[in-house]
Amino acid sequence: MQKYIPRFRALVQARLTSERLPKKVLEKIGEKTILEHIAARIQSIQSTKVELKFAIAEEEETTLADFLREKNFAFVKGHPTHVLKRFIDASQDMADEDYVIRLTADNPFIDKDRLTTLIEHLKEYPADYAYTAELPLGMGSEVIRVAALRSVFFRDTPLTPNGAPELKGHHREHVTIFIRENPHLYEIFPLRLDDAFSIEAAKARVAGIRMTIDEAQDLTVARRVYSHFAGRGLLFFGALDVIELAKNDPSMLADNRHIEQKAATSVDSRTV
Repeated sequence: MQKYIPRFRALVQARLTSERLPKKVLEKIGEKTILEHIAARIQSIQSTKVELKFAIAEEEETTLADFLREKNFAFVKGHPTHVLKRFIDASQDMADEDYVIRLTADNPFIDKDRLTTLIEHLKEYPADYAYTAELPLGMGSEVIRVAALRSVFFRDTPLTPNGAPELKGHHREHVTIFIRENPHLYEIFPLRLDDAFSIEAAKARVAGIRMTIDEAQDLTVARRVYSHFAGRGLLFFGALDVIELAKNDPSMLADNRHIEQKAATSVDSRTV
């Protein structure tokens, strides 16, 4: 029997109505918007065909939809606040054995080489959920088997007519948190950045490095770091490059170190 070759689809959840930095996804870093940086990195993966789609809200996103059409980026519209359902709808044509790569429009500089390594691993050793570990905040990615994604969504339906769903608000908003909270139910694979470091040391060397975009200071740092690497011809710089930069010139990444990342259990006030 021929081995099934899974499809990989990168779904980028994006919106214009960020509470802290509205319309940030259309802000430019260099010559490209944040969304274009994400697309360029995914489209540069050569070892495996990765479909790219933006998963946007079905309401209040006319400007975003127009931008995506102009750039010829595929997109699907879905539930405005129930992001898990948006992912379910955006993967309904996929088989259970296929994979969704969850990306967010907060993170323009995913480490595409680490993601490529993760994809290649999953093609040989399938897992329910896999992620790149110990990277600077905003450079990682996570891959979910469609069957696992659907199993989480099923838990949003009460088992009895008067019962409550098993999922909470943060499960609906953050998509993969239920899997992380219940590792006994799923086969999970973390791809470590460097096995030579202990887990504690690996976490320590990326502590305080923010390559995600939540606030204005994040955008300042992202522009500065991108300019540094672009000036050296390294447009798709990776986690190790950023870690080395933070070690050799910490002032480059200092402006946003004070920003506290929201907890995984936090829920947007507009989320169901």
